[in-house]
Amino acid sequence: MSGPAPAGPGEEHGRDLFRVEPGAHEPLADLAAAAGARIGESMHVPAPGPRRSVAYLFLAIAIVAGVTGTSALSVSAGLTQPGPMIVVGLAYFVCFLAMTRALRAIPISLVYAIWSGIGIALVTLIGWRLFGQSLEAGEIAGIALILAGVVVIHLYSDARVH
Repeated sequence: MSGPAPAGPGEEHGRDLFRVEPGAHEPLADLAAAAGARIGESMHVPAPGPRRSVAYLFLAIAIVAGVTGTSALSVSAGLTQPGPMIVVGLAYFVCFLAMTRALRAIPISLVYAIWSGIGIALVTLIGWRLFGQSLEAGEIAGIALILAGVVVIHLYSDARVH
C-alpha cells in the first residue's frame, strides 16, 4: 500500500475534492452510469421517416392550438371571462403536449422556429381579419421575413435530435 498522493491542481491538503472513495455506493454508481449510457444512446438515434412526418403533424396541431389560445387571450378581458379563459388553458395544454410529441423527432431549434414563425403570421392575420386590427406594409414585410427565415432554417438546418 502506498501513502496519499501529493496535492495537485484541484486538490486541497493532499485530498482531491472530487475523488470518490471506494465503498457501498459503487454498485449504484455503476447502475447509474449504465442507465445514463443507455439514455444517451437512445437520444442520438436518428428518427425514421414516418416518425418524422407524424412529428410534423403534432407540430401543426401545436401551432393551431397555440394560435387558438393566443386568439382567445384577446377576448378574455384579462382572463376575467370564464369561457375564453377555459379555451386559453385547454389550447395551451394541447399546444405544449403536441409540441413535446414533435420534439421526439424534430430538433428543438427547428420546432420552435416553425411554431413561432407560423404562429406569429397566423395570429397577425387573425387579428387583422377577426379583430379589425390594422396591418401596415411594414408589418406585412416583417412577417414575410419571419416566414422566409423559418424556411431558410428548415432547408439549411444541420440540427439533429439529441
